[in-house]
Amino acid sequence: MWFASAEYMTRVDKARKYMADRELDYLMVFEPEMVTYLTGFYTQGYSTSFQFALLASSGTPLTVLRKAEEHHFLTTGAWPDNYLLWYDGETAAEVVRRALSEASVAGRVGFDGGSWRAPFSLIHSVLGTNGIEFVDLGEELESMRFIKSPAELGYLREAGQVVGLMHAAGIEAARAGGTERDIAIATSTAAVRGGSDFSDPGPIASGDRAHHIHNWYSDRVLSDRDLVFLEMTAHKKNYHARSMRTIVIGEPEKKMIDTFRRFAEVQDEALATVKAGVHCSVPDRIIREGVLGTKWVERYPNKTFYGIGMILWPNSYEKLEVTHNADFCFEAGMTFHAYISANGLNISETIAVTEDGCEVLTHFDRELFIK
Repeated sequence: MWFASAEYMTRVDKARKYMADRELDYLMVFEPEMVTYLTGFYTQGYSTSFQFALLASSGTPLTVLRKAEEHHFLTTGAWPDNYLLWYDGETAAEVVRRALSEASVAGRVGFDGGSWRAPFSLIHSVLGTNGIEFVDLGEELESMRFIKSPAELGYLREAGQVVGLMHAAGIEAARAGGTERDIAIATSTAAVRGGSDFSDPGPIASGDRAHHIHNWYSDRVLSDRDLVFLEMTAHKKNYHARSMRTIVIGEPEKKMIDTFRRFAEVQDEALATVKAGVHCSVPDRIIREGVLGTKWVERYPNKTFYGIGMILWPNSYEKLEVTHNADFCFEAGMTFHAYISANGLNISETIAVTEDGCEVLTHFDRELFIK
């Protein structure tokens, strides 16, 4: 297990309070992150094997999993005595109906219909199950995971330390005549040696591609005056930390240097306002006005913060984000990727909100790196 048994009991208690508040008899969760959160069960096979968990008002959660994943369940699950196997040849709908029948489920059953693992075809095929009233909770269940426990924050801090090692390796490898692949090799090696559970480094791009996020490394050769974009991500037990940095090959224009320096100041000003109870619009406005004030871009429509924590592929973030119209207050224990990304200049940190401020979990020099 990734955590002590008491951690999982706390999560189940939280889920049961949620159920009581909404008069639910059962909670059926399909999203892999929520299955892992409530049961401890983790497998890399989530993308190819259908799994879900069923929580009643008493007892331990029932985990429903493919036979091929049984080993992973028994070695990671917090409730190894309560599970149901399905076998290749059964459809997802057949598996759900069998589980509901064998568990004698009746009454109001809430489910996370916003999950990519709960497509309409599946839900539609089980809606008519006798004696059950299904309640679509959409993506609402995600909010249970927004406040991190001290143990979860520990994994995020470890991941944050590795991110710094990855940046150092990437900057060292970036040079005219080298390739993006060289940077990927260096950063991936640093990730594994540093303690990351996965070797994928995160987005790496150069030249024109560095002006756009979500690019992956290629065989492109770096040349003079290139921008290089690094978004390094490390993983500890699938708890993610990431940060962005920008490299310039050759001597940049003074305006670029001054603008990047101002972006770092703006981010510092914004993060200085983040603490429990502060409305998310406060730092958001500082970032938007600060970026536009540099005249580096004419518009800045980006989100400024988004949730980060325990994330399983294909997801890449938690569904809590700060946009120009977001309406929530920060709470202690929330964790975010806080970033500025504008026309090729990128700077970001992973942070944890505290009662009286925020803790920066990623640690590396915050400057425009010139090679």
